[in-house]
Amino acid sequence: MRRLRASLEQASLRTEWDGWVKRVLTAAGQVDFSRPGSWNPLVSLSGNIPAMRWLVRQIRLCNPVPPEQPHGEAAFFMLAAFCPDNRVLGFLIDTWRHYCRTGNGRGLLSCARAQSLANRQEEYPHLNVFYNLMMGDVLRQYRLYAAPADRGSATSSLTERDFRALAKYLPDFHPFGLRERVQAAQNRMTGTPTGGELARACCMSDSAFRRQFRQEFGIPVSEWLRRQRMARIERMLRSPDIPLCQVAEENGFRMPSTFADYCRRNFGAPPGQLRRRLAEPGNGLCSEISDL
Repeated sequence: MRRLRASLEQASLRTEWDGWVKRVLTAAGQVDFSRPGSWNPLVSLSGNIPAMRWLVRQIRLCNPVPPEQPHGEAAFFMLAAFCPDNRVLGFLIDTWRHYCRTGNGRGLLSCARAQSLANRQEEYPHLNVFYNLMMGDVLRQYRLYAAPADRGSATSSLTERDFRALAKYLPDFHPFGLRERVQAAQNRMTGTPTGGELARACCMSDSAFRRQFRQEFGIPVSEWLRRQRMARIERMLRSPDIPLCQVAEENGFRMPSTFADYCRRNFGAPPGQLRRRLAEPGNGLCSEISDL
């Protein structure tokens, strides 16, 4: 932050923006994000479009890569958020995208917070574009976080803590309802979890978890786990590079014979025959798991 301030002061010398930059630096040093009244100087300063374009250009020159720890520059980011100019908006978008590429949850949170504070009364329509971009990126990351973690699948660079923090500033983002918590917990666990293990992973008592689970999913947790296990076995059998012994082991079967008996009871055929059946286009194993 100190280096950026010095750079802006030096760059503004002998330009028409010298006085304006001094006012910006004074206002940036006095901003208290918990007091909306302290933002008023930023609002008035952001109305100078030519100066704002000059400012973001200088920030890009000083910081070609957005800072790893963005807190010092948060006031400049919020100043840019107040400015209804496409070039300045491009600075916001490029900063956000950099933090997305690098998986910097703190940087993403700083961007989301500034956008939310600036547009708390929805008086800056140009920020709707930025908000929609943020929502799309966060939802894509959340799908990676909560989706089944099959072999070779991509994973999210954001953590549960990141998503919870982002939800404070993205009102249309509602992570970690019971369904999402269950799926995320299951993905982080190895093997085949039990209902009690899922309850503990969701930080709930066993009785409360089972009651809320039935209300949310419409079936007991034991039945849901049975269907999940069947669906996982089917997905793994569809991959010919996964040995049958590995399919058995990763689904909780210590003996191949036990796994074979399970497949006969639940799918009507032993694992090898099921794999050959699944290799044929359009074939599935069980209709009850098709919608999982």
